[in-house]
Amino acid sequence: MTVALYYNSRCPDCVRQAALTARMDWLGRVELRTDDSPLGEVPVGEIVVVDKQRSRVFTGVYATRQVCLQVPLLFLYGLALYLPPLRDFIGCGKPGCNGDACEI
Repeated sequence: MTVALYYNSRCPDCVRQAALTARMDWLGRVELRTDDSPLGEVPVGEIVVVDKQRSRVFTGVYATRQVCLQVPLLFLYGLALYLPPLRDFIGCGKPGCNGDACEI
């Protein structure tokens, strides 16, 4: 497994999306976790992704991109998230995020 996906287990949408991701991840590259992330408890409707190989933590659209790059059916969407116009449109939404990276 190359990334750990932390999500809030009390959020029905998060649980549904995590289950869908697990079904599409036939290579087993995404580890689903509901415990506290390295940043603490994951807020409802958000995810935290930890790249275990590089020891990096991602949130927002950057976390989504990391997951998409690991799941074969979502790979092209993950590549599209590198395009600045699409990335800026989707955005991170975090205060203080400069738009270049939302790495912690």
